[in-house]
Amino acid sequence: MSTPSEPPPSYAVATGSSTTSAAPKASSHLQVPKDRNGIPALARRSMEDLQRPLPQGWVRSYDPKENHQFFVNTKEDPPKSYWEHPLDIPEVVRSLSSEERERLQEEEDKLRKQFPHSADHSEDEGHANEPPLPPRPSNQQRPSTSKAPQKKTFGEKLKDKVTGTTHEERVLERAKREEEERQYYEAHLKLRQAMQKAQMTGQPQFFAKDKDGKDIYIEPPGGPGYGYGGYGPRGYGINPYAQGPYSNPNVRVIRPGYPYNRPYGPYSGGGAGLPIAGGLLGGMLLGGLLF
Repeated sequence: MSTPSEPPPSYAVATGSSTTSAAPKASSHLQVPKDRNGIPALARRSMEDLQRPLPQGWVRSYDPKENHQFFVNTKEDPPKSYWEHPLDIPEVVRSLSSEERERLQEEEDKLRKQFPHSADHSEDEGHANEPPLPPRPSNQQRPSTSKAPQKKTFGEKLKDKVTGTTHEERVLERAKREEEERQYYEAHLKLRQAMQKAQMTGQPQFFAKDKDGKDIYIEPPGGPGYGYGGYGPRGYGINPYAQGPYSNPNVRVIRPGYPYNRPYGPYSGGGAGLPIAGGLLGGMLLGGLLF
């Protein structure tokens, strides 16, 4: 991948008060929701974008200077790059055929079915400020007089019926999902750091250890491709540019020609509530990683 001779502006400058940008019009940063499960909203959006389907002819690529992905329309001549996901660019969405829109919607629906709790934010937010459940009293602390159990609200009764679970079970499930998301975010940051250093140095970079204690190395694009054979018995390499989310059909691409800008804003093509876990990193996490 070729990059401009001039270094890109910092993230703070690109998303601050600077007005010198040829970027498409985007929504106000005032619409950014609160951080959730320790993941900043803008980082969550970027992670969601990794799972969202792309229109035909579009590929993902990665810029090591901004340490961020971008999207390329390879049908353009020359190919045109954007920081925004194509389904968040109104003119791109308008240009899609009805058949292509249906295909993309079906892909998003499949993702939601695979991760049915990824969009379950309303209950999380609704109970975010509730105090934790009190501990069960021990035999020594058991009250002498019995009290009638607290009545459930209509909303809790409805959720019990619809989900087949109790409020207490949903609280535990939310706590489990929160911890899983925090772990995934930590792994996501480490993977991006390894990708950045690998691409800028041209050398494989240590990422993590797998469940068997073997070292995992992230290889640069166009690198030697040692794979499973070049690191000896105690390690192996993974190239996200060969078979991962940043693989492309040998199209020469460059980063977008305007400053990095990925505001949150509404989803033009759906996407809200898509999982942040999956793909290359999701498979490695399922196998177990040690940092």
